[in-house]
Amino acid sequence: MHQVEAAQQIDVINPVTQEKLYSLTEASEADIAAAFQQAKEASAVIRATSAKERAREIHRVIEWLQNNEERLLDRVVAESGRCRGDAMLSDMVQMIEDCHWLAENAERILADETVSTPITLFGKKSRIYHEARGVVLVISPWNLPLAIAGTAAMFAFAAGNAVIIKPSEQTPMDGIFEEIKQLSPLLSKALTIVQGGGNVAQSLIARRPDLIAFTGSVRTGKKILAQAAPMVIPVVAELGAKDAMIVCDDADLDRAVGAATWGNMHNSGQSCTAIERLYVQSNILDRFVDKLQESFKHITLGTDADADVGGITTPFQLDIIDSQVKDARDKGATILCGGERAGNGMYQPTIVLGVTKEMKLFSEETFGPVVPVYAFETDDEVIELHNACDYGLSTSIWTTNDGRADRLTRAVEAGCVNINNVMLTEGNVNLPFGGVKYSGYGRMKGAEGLLGMTRSKAVLIDNTRGKPEPNWYPYSSEKLSLMSRLMTAVTRPTGPGKLLALAKVGLALENLLKKNAR
Repeated sequence: MHQVEAAQQIDVINPVTQEKLYSLTEASEADIAAAFQQAKEASAVIRATSAKERAREIHRVIEWLQNNEERLLDRVVAESGRCRGDAMLSDMVQMIEDCHWLAENAERILADETVSTPITLFGKKSRIYHEARGVVLVISPWNLPLAIAGTAAMFAFAAGNAVIIKPSEQTPMDGIFEEIKQLSPLLSKALTIVQGGGNVAQSLIARRPDLIAFTGSVRTGKKILAQAAPMVIPVVAELGAKDAMIVCDDADLDRAVGAATWGNMHNSGQSCTAIERLYVQSNILDRFVDKLQESFKHITLGTDADADVGGITTPFQLDIIDSQVKDARDKGATILCGGERAGNGMYQPTIVLGVTKEMKLFSEETFGPVVPVYAFETDDEVIELHNACDYGLSTSIWTTNDGRADRLTRAVEAGCVNINNVMLTEGNVNLPFGGVKYSGYGRMKGAEGLLGMTRSKAVLIDNTRGKPEPNWYPYSSEKLSLMSRLMTAVTRPTGPGKLLALAKVGLALENLLKKNAR
């Protein structure tokens, strides 16, 4: 079993001011063992509660979020360096909406289902029970430190699981999830918070949770999958992305420009659904790029309520952005605007033309306010360009032709598609959220995401008394012949002929069973 060799001190630094906010000591091996045991014991208690009881607890979380809004925004901005508007939209609004949806819908979605039973099983009843998995380990990233960890934890809890939250060591939000934990005795049992780096996550996984919900990079995701696979631990993996925006020549150009600006730079570009590939039809390319460049000029940098784009949360991410832009410039790309660090942990809004396959910017996730613009001639060409990418999380399609929008939507390889909007599927908690290819698998949010936190149990109920089933022993050539006739009858078109055929073969089987019983 992987073990933490020595607990490290973690210094939490404001990435914009470089102020040290606080320090914490990551969990030791003893802390991890105790936390996992606590969660394991709590899982039986949480499983025994009703969905309605858990919904009441989630209402407590909503009330706490609303009552502490300004303080929580201060904390998110300080630890992540993002602007206050992004923190409000991506962390506060998202988590409150997600929790509200759970409180209103979880009981209905998790209810036992009655499903149809085929005529060959006449007299039986079929059910599906959605049962809690047990202990869900949530490993969350640094870009949305409140919403991603909080939403995943509340989905897992709503489904009846105990939850271990392992926040990013870059933005641990120390004490915040502990406050949620203390809102009630049930939440205190349900939630366990374990702080630390990747070695702590490895130690938690080694103790074999019943499900892992991970959001983060492809590189880290592959490590988690490799460790989980021998223990057959299921993983919901929301990994990297290089999301595309396709602007057709019949699009609302001004609206598309506004969407491209916000879609690239929201959260300082540190969103898995940020626009990192902008495909524009060639006959409108020049006009579009002119308007986009003008739009970028009006973006203000900072972290207060009036700023548009804040800082880059980690120094290593700022290095990645800078490296990709420099590589593109060195290999012949044109930097229309930006292309440099802006100081205070920020990066200038950047538009790049002439990006080719040899450049890092072409294929690697950027996670910053940099957008390469490409031209395309036909819909078939842009579909081919789009689908050549190794990622497939979210795509934005811009056209005023509904038929064209539908064709493109069905053709692109992506888990989410926004038509004439951008980054908005994740804003509707009714919709499942997740990707394809290297963007991961499994879904968060929506009914699919909630049910993914459960195990489905198939149940068949038979109240028959005193007689055997046709498929039981003894076999005989006569029985096999009747079974063949039964399958022929079952697959006939619906109508009186089918009913008559089923009745005849059913009566023959009944008579055979009686004969065998003598």
